[in-house]
Amino acid sequence: MGSAAATVSDDSGVAAESRKPQDPAPWELLDEQPGFSGFLTVNQRRYRLPDGREADWDVFGPKTASGITSGITVLPLTPEGRIVTIRIFRPGPDQVVTNLPGGLVEVDEDPAVAGPRELEEETGYTCESFEVVTWTWAGASSVFRKYIGIARGCRPDGRQALDEFEDCVPVELTVEELRAQLRTPGAMTGIDAAYLALDHAGLL
Repeated sequence: MGSAAATVSDDSGVAAESRKPQDPAPWELLDEQPGFSGFLTVNQRRYRLPDGREADWDVFGPKTASGITSGITVLPLTPEGRIVTIRIFRPGPDQVVTNLPGGLVEVDEDPAVAGPRELEEETGYTCESFEVVTWTWAGASSVFRKYIGIARGCRPDGRQALDEFEDCVPVELTVEELRAQLRTPGAMTGIDAAYLALDHAGLL
């Protein structure tokens, strides 16, 4: 498998090249208290704003009880150039949607290892090569990272191994079909990661 090539970042976890001279002054973190901890976790942070006011902010995705801090989304490409997606029920939309395969990066696991593992577990496909191309925040109020990787040479010669509450059905789509799904309101989740993956693969 290929090695990870995620964006270089400083100690704050923010890509250094994203900081601009005209940026507003950052808020000062004063305190952080644990809140809800389940499949999703929420902490409450208290910040001091540049004008001296203080504000509480709910932040999603601190470490889970098991220590997990990131996930991986995979763009799986077959030798014929088709994209392996999954059809899966999502509790938020409360319906079956199209998604790219992916999942949680285990504690101390390299995202470049997690990607092929999640691909096979959710779809039964294996890949000839895998490259982590970038990462993004899961949301504006989240410290959870979503790594994004491209798997090439994907074939259905592995073994699907779903978690207890997963119901993934693999479906191969053409690039045009996936792009049509992305443009259809409510048809997909993980759209930001899908667009980034397609961009890095030169398929937009």
